Amino acid sequence: VRHDLEQPLPFGYAPFDVAVMALVYHHVYDRPQLLSELRRVLRPGARLLVSTTHPAGEQRWLGGSYYEGGRADAPTGDGFTINFERMTIERFVNELLDGGFILERLLEPRPSEALREEDPAEYERVGSRPNVLTVAMRRG
Repeated sequence: VRHDLEQPLPFGYAPFDVAVMALVYHHVYDRPQLLSELRRVLRPGARLLVSTTHPAGEQRWLGGSYYEGGRADAPTGDGFTINFERMTIERFVNELLDGGFILERLLEPRPSEALREEDPAEYERVGSRPNVLTVAMRRG
């Protein structure tokens, strides 16, 4: 289903056991409304898996203070810009907790050993600094 996450989700009450938001959370403006909608469509005890850009990676990319936060327009390198919310790890996790979810696991994914064998330079580049932050949450 293609859907604008700023709008109510087009599903009934609690039909899902899991929801995945891969690298989209930081682009949404009304995140409290989205989290409320996710609680509505997830069964009690259901899982919510969320990944976002790692704040340390954003700071390397855009500069400025780690703690400043706020909306940012960032160049993609192909003539486009993307708009997203810069937030600390603390703010990211606390928004999800305040939205009624329970933290199960927080991960800062690293490259696989297969990449080290295939492309050692790329392994070193992506393995030396965090780029993605991932959390597994459970609906309370």
